[in-house]
Amino acid sequence: MQLVVLPPKERIPTRRSVRKSIVGQVILVMLGIELLFAATFTCLEVPVPAGKNIRASVEKAIAVVQASIPQQLKEKAAKYVPAINNVPQVQAPAEIRYSIYTPQTPVAIFVGYTLGWPIATIACATFLVMGLLGPFFNFHPFASGGGVNYYLEPGFGYLLGMVAATWAVGYITRNSRTSLNQALALLAGLAAVHVIGLAYLLGTCVVLAVVEGSGVQPGWQQWLFQEFRNLSWYQLPYDALFGVLAVGAGFPVRWLSGRLIAPDIGLKKDGLKQKEYRELMED
Repeated sequence: MQLVVLPPKERIPTRRSVRKSIVGQVILVMLGIELLFAATFTCLEVPVPAGKNIRASVEKAIAVVQASIPQQLKEKAAKYVPAINNVPQVQAPAEIRYSIYTPQTPVAIFVGYTLGWPIATIACATFLVMGLLGPFFNFHPFASGGGVNYYLEPGFGYLLGMVAATWAVGYITRNSRTSLNQALALLAGLAAVHVIGLAYLLGTCVVLAVVEGSGVQPGWQQWLFQEFRNLSWYQLPYDALFGVLAVGAGFPVRWLSGRLIAPDIGLKKDGLKQKEYRELMED
């Protein structure tokens, strides 16, 4: 009698669904809203991003540093490095133009990168709804007050762009965080904010001009170019600069948010490491 050995049945690998924590997701949404709220009321005085103005601000910074160095220290340093005496003294420029910068766009990019989609988009959309309905409850998350008529403000389109930016950044970096994906996410976030903001700014003027009998004419309509300059032209270079910093700072924070959303992933990885360690010790 001949025995026939049958090959073992191959196990079909099944992908186990990751259990996500509802409490963790709610906490991250609340954190995202708080970050956007803080960015709204954060104002930085920065030089106007024009060529001559930036050069003048750099010269002023150099002049301040040179003036702060004690003369005795300069003389001691000149003994070892005589070339220091040949460094010309930079004169501080007479006038430097400054503008007020609000880091809402970099924070939206940071929220989209760290919290991911859809949590970041939910947080930003909730922040927008709170700004529209908040005045009914004596709550004003927008710098200009908020309310249902806030759609007439020139910056409302940029708030809509922030919602789109969180989606774009979170969607692009949902599976991988390569340098290329991070750069594309940053560019997509900046484009979403400023393209949607500018389109809304122009579209509002066109719609209100075409629709007759509305009786609503925004006061900033005659200053359209100045609004575009203040909201995009002056903001975009600093949005790009702080956006790069936001992505760099969000790299480790994203790992923490992932552990908070799905703690089973961390426990599973730790369990596998402990199992491999025990097998290695037994051998």
